[in-house]
Amino acid sequence: LGAPKHRGLTFLLVPMTQTGVEVRPLRQISGGSEFNEVFFTAAETDESNVVGEVHGGWAVAMTMLGYERGANASALPIRLRFEMDRLLELIREQGRVDDPLVRQRLGWFYGRVAIMKEIGIAVRSRLIAGQEIGDEVALIKVIWSEYHRELTRWAFSLLGPEALTVTGRPASSVDDTDDPGASNSSASWVSVFLNSQAGTIYAGTSNIQRNIIAERLLGLPREPVVPV
Repeated sequence: LGAPKHRGLTFLLVPMTQTGVEVRPLRQISGGSEFNEVFFTAAETDESNVVGEVHGGWAVAMTMLGYERGANASALPIRLRFEMDRLLELIREQGRVDDPLVRQRLGWFYGRVAIMKEIGIAVRSRLIAGQEIGDEVALIKVIWSEYHRELTRWAFSLLGPEALTVTGRPASSVDDTDDPGASNSSASWVSVFLNSQAGTIYAGTSNIQRNIIAERLLGLPREPVVPV
């Protein structure tokens, strides 16, 4: 009693095959269903399914998210570079590679990928050394999600009317980028573009990530707590 609410959380594993667990897929703007609503009606789990300590669920959840973002940080820049090369090929096909405004925009994208590569190397070094993932993963979450939203939006605009008459193979992975070597089909770009709009929300919104960066990396004061 009197402790912060997150100090009273316990992380539990729940068998999904039991009666009382209902999973409802959520239809997304892309037409897919990568997320679900899960309803628990009198569902049960054994106390042996506690992960970590009782009342220590917040630390477990934060560790899980840190490693999820850390693994993503070490590999995602490679995939993003493949995707950028594919975008460059699309620009070449349209004969716009010498357009100074196009080149300026490409420079912005290349700069972001270079930054993410350096952060990814630092995170991967920590993982190899068996060290805990640092709060710098918040940096790459903000950068990649906002970068990817802008890059795919730009690709969508470059496609023009072709984006409204989708043809070809949709992206095989729409959470971040399509597979390396994927074609420049409009279906591939459109499906990734539609999913990229949620990238700044899931796994921690950009606002939350910026709070983490400000408070934990830059040492800025926390936001004042307003009494309820």
